[in-house]
Amino acid sequence: MPTPRTRKTAAADTEDKIPDAAEINEPAEAAENKAATADTEIKTPEAEETKAPDVAPLEPPAEPEPIPEPEFLTTAQQLLPATIGNVVDEATGEPPADPDAVFVPVPPYGTTFRCTARLIEHVGMGAYDTPATRLLVPVGAQLKRQQMEKVVARLRAQLTESAE
Repeated sequence: MPTPRTRKTAAADTEDKIPDAAEINEPAEAAENKAATADTEIKTPEAEETKAPDVAPLEPPAEPEPIPEPEFLTTAQQLLPATIGNVVDEATGEPPADPDAVFVPVPPYGTTFRCTARLIEHVGMGAYDTPATRLLVPVGAQLKRQQMEKVVARLRAQLTESAE
């Protein structure tokens, strides 16, 4: 006679699948044991060089190089356009009364001239000659003789135009 078969219930089925608490703790303990053995291993200098540090260094980062300040414009070689508009002194809004007093020679050689006033020019720019004001020569700028003569000639021409 065959043995009677018993039917498995759902509760018995889940009991087979649930591991004991001892079995759950074993993998964690094995991992801890591996970490402990890794700490006790002999470390070689080569192994230390290849590892990245776990924490940031305590010293502050190095200061970045300071950005050099731009040099002040002391020459007008790039500024002077081919044609100069109406030149005026920015302080008065009028052309200087004495064009020869606007520039003084720089002492050692006398081939460069220093501007004593901030000269701006009124020009028409673009296709529609839109009126604009732009800096022509800043105070203290050093110009070559030809550039200085060009500006002084324009100042004289403006004075003669206004006198007429």
